Amino acid sequence: MAFQPGAASGGRPSEPRGNQDKDMKDLSDRFSMNEDGSVTILDLPKPFIFTLRDAKQKVVRLQSKNLVAEASNSDPEKLSVVPNRFIQGKQYPIILGVQEGKSCLSCGTSAEPTLQLEDKNIMDLFADKEQAARFTFHNIPEGSTHRFESAAYPGWFLCTSQKSSEPIRITNRTGETEITEFYFKRILTE
Repeated sequence: MAFQPGAASGGRPSEPRGNQDKDMKDLSDRFSMNEDGSVTILDLPKPFIFTLRDAKQKVVRLQSKNLVAEASNSDPEKLSVVPNRFIQGKQYPIILGVQEGKSCLSCGTSAEPTLQLEDKNIMDLFADKEQAARFTFHNIPEGSTHRFESAAYPGWFLCTSQKSSEPIRITNRTGETEITEFYFKRILTE
């Protein structure tokens, strides 16, 4: 399910529909409980799949080991998403992966965060409390958009540039020139 052109928008992609909070609750519930209410770690489901566009409708895509936001009518990158079940809080802590979950978005381990893709399997991170924190982002729904705050570096958010084809970065200077609001849409694969 890619974004569909909207008739009233002159062929521009339309805003995603659906209940974003429900998608996050479904994700959390599916990964933590069986149908009978018991918790299992041995029989994990596969990641949910989402797409990401910034608030200016730039498509987030993978290019040469970097996620970039580009003004394009092409389909967004399919992101693998699992919850981080070790972090509690009001927001939805998630891990984001690309290439079918074989590489995951990380903030690194230095004093200041450096956004990068690391060759880590998303399902391994789902089970590894020690490793998962630097790969975790709090998904904060705000109306029809979402912000993604680093769990390891509070106050730092995923962002895109106003320019097209620039890599996604992380910033602690929200409300300035960087775009920190995203449309985050689940794609049903089953």
